[in-house]
This record gives sequence, structure tokens and C-alpha cells, in this order.
Amino acid sequence: MLKYILLCIVLHLVGLIHIIQSANKVIFISFDGFRYDYLDMAEKDGRNISAFKALREQGFQADVQNVMITLTFPSHFAMATGRTVENHGLVGNNFYDPKSKKVYSYKDNAKNMQPEWFEYGDSEPIWMTNERHGGRSCVFQWVGSETRIRNQMAFATAGVYNGAYKLRFRIDRLLDWISDPEFNLAMLYFNEPDSSGHSYGPNSTQVMDAVELANDGVSYLLQKIDQIPELKDKVNIIISSDHGMAYTNCETQTLKLKSIVSPGDVRYDSSPATLGLWPKEGKNVTLQQILDRFNDKEHITAYLREKIPDRYHYKNNYRIAPVFAFADQGWLVGVKDTPYTNLYGMHGYDNANPEMHPFMVAAGPDIKQFKERQLFYQIDIYPLICALLGLDKPNKIDGLIDRATPFLKNPPNETFLTQFRKYASGTFST
Repeated sequence: MLKYILLCIVLHLVGLIHIIQSANKVIFISFDGFRYDYLDMAEKDGRNISAFKALREQGFQADVQNVMITLTFPSHFAMATGRTVENHGLVGNNFYDPKSKKVYSYKDNAKNMQPEWFEYGDSEPIWMTNERHGGRSCVFQWVGSETRIRNQMAFATAGVYNGAYKLRFRIDRLLDWISDPEFNLAMLYFNEPDSSGHSYGPNSTQVMDAVELANDGVSYLLQKIDQIPELKDKVNIIISSDHGMAYTNCETQTLKLKSIVSPGDVRYDSSPATLGLWPKEGKNVTLQQILDRFNDKEHITAYLREKIPDRYHYKNNYRIAPVFAFADQGWLVGVKDTPYTNLYGMHGYDNANPEMHPFMVAAGPDIKQFKERQLFYQIDIYPLICALLGLDKPNKIDGLIDRATPFLKNPPNETFLTQFRKYASGTFST
């Protein structure tokens, strides 16, 4: 009888290991357009990256294999949901939904806050997963955080996006929230170095200035955490990005849409690097004609939706246009008569290209230390956060818990992992 009681106690303690681990908090920050090699470039340039170096020395740095397409809104929602773009449904920064006959535009706050854009395929952002497990989330201007998704939001948000907020202000607000004992997950978005990369190019002084600005914010964050007893030695920090950046020259490397098809014959979803095309009703133009006209041109490749390469995970979604064109890296597609100006950096290109890859650094009481640079999959950030917070009933995801757990000092036990895999695969439903 005594042996049985002792065995039960041991099994109970084993089950508690991950619960104890999950008592720590997570802060996840995205610096938009922070390419995988920007820290190397900044270090060679003599820039101050001391805070980033401190994190990578305490934890690890990774090059990130990101999703396709390499645009801000699809990529940020992929990080939040652990799903590829074709599965989470936010298929571009701008796109047309043929069922609702509505247009999503990242610049239109009133329309892009509508829940229908984020509820495709029952995707669930990590802030909702956390709260479903009894935690509390605070989110500062992440894609989707200002929207009631299936009538739920993070407990604390910053509302509609406002780019005027300075980085230190955002960090102060986040720390006000996460210092509360009830909050265990904080997420923050900042628009640099992406903005500088677009305007001046990835090799510019301005981008290096933006990297130093990001470092200043991280340094400030670390200093404040050390001063707050509720947070000191209790926070796992993950810092990553949505995509990288490639050099372009808007004066010499722009293809004009009107030189390929008549803009009046098609409806188009566009970023400067990609173009989705829908024939307009009543126009005498076919999908094959559109496809052929694009593929007669150099520096751009078009596909019928069903022929888009499988490795993109970007075709099995009715919101993706029936003809989709990808510019060669460094080239742009101009859809208006007004030419692009001051555009010397762009993303949206093939996610196999290193210049499209973002970076990642992470450190904390539960994060394992690696001396060598690692590879991390963007869609695995969701299961990584789940493991750190002890969330064993995820939504259905494409990310893999088994790729994330090697980055933990104390990986979850097999009971946790077995249940997690069943929910993540859709075998069990939330």
C-alpha cells in the first residue's frame, strides 16, 4: 500500500513539472522586417546591439523559416495562430473575398477589424488559446488583436493601430499589463526596421539606425524587468519578425500592369512584389490568357492557383486569386499610372530566398541555451509559447510541438505532448 501511495505521489509530481514551469510569463515582440542577418551587419558596422547579444548569449539566436507569402499581415497572423497562410485565411495585406465580395485592405481600419477576415478555418490566435486555458493576455497592436474573433479578444489591447506610438511607450504599456499577477502572456508589434528598409533599402544607414532603436527598446525592457519584482527572473522573452527585406530600385526594376493586361479587364490584389488577378465579369479575357500574358514577360512568374508550388502552402484557399503572379526578387509590379517613389526595399518574394528570412532571439528561465545559431520555423512559435505556458489544448495548427520542445530547458512530459498533438492535429477539437 505504501509503495502504491509513493508511486502516486511521484506520478503526481511528474505531472506538476510542467505546471510549475508554466508559472513563468512570456513576452513576445515582433520587429517588422528584421532580416536574419541584420544583427551581423550592425555588429560589423560598430552599432550597439548589446541587448540582443545579451539575450542570444543567455538563450539562442535563430534564422527563421517563414511562411509564404512574405508579407506583414499574413506572416504576423501565422505567428499568432501557428498556421500556414492558406489555412489561416488572411492571404495578403490586400485581397478580395469572392464569397462576401468584400475587399480586405490593411490601410482600412474600419473594415479590416471585421471578424470575418480572421475567422476562416476556425483559426485561433495564441492570445485566445491562453485565455481559454485560464490565462490572461495583453496585446499591443498585433495583427488581429483589435478584432473580436468569435466574439473574443485579448483581455487587454491597445486598440486600433497607431504608428505614432514610440517604442519605449509601447514597452511601458506592456509592462504595466504583464506586471499584474493575472497576466501571463504579452505581445507587442513595432514597425521598424521595416519602414526604413522600404524607404532606404536593407543596406542603408537608416536600417542600421532602426536596428539600434530596436536594441534600445530591448535594453529598456530588460532594465525594467530587473526592477520589477513580479517579473525579475520570471519572464521568457521571444523576439522575432515577420519577414526579411531585399534591395530593389523602383526607378529601374518596375513592371507596369498595363503593359501586360488591361487594368480594366481584371480585379487585382497587389503588393509591389505579388499580384493576384480575377477576370472582371463581362470582360472578354480568360484565366489562361492572363496567365500567358504574364509568363511572356521576364522578371515575373504567374500560376493558376491550383498550380502554385506545394511548398508555398499557398493555394488551397478560395481567397487566393485564380491567377497569382510573383515578381522575381528585387522587382516590383506597378498597378497605377503614378510610379513608385522612394521604394528601395521590398519583401513578398519567395520564402526560400535568404533575404526573406527573419531573425529570432529568445532567452528566459525556461529557454535552453545554444551557442550555435539555430533554425526555427515561424509556425512553431505558437507551440513554443504553448509549451512555455503549459497550454496543452491548442487549436488545430500546422506548427509542430516536437520541433519547439528542443528549445526548452525542461520539455513537457509525454502526457502533455500526447494530448497536445491530438488537439494540434485536429483529432481532438477545442
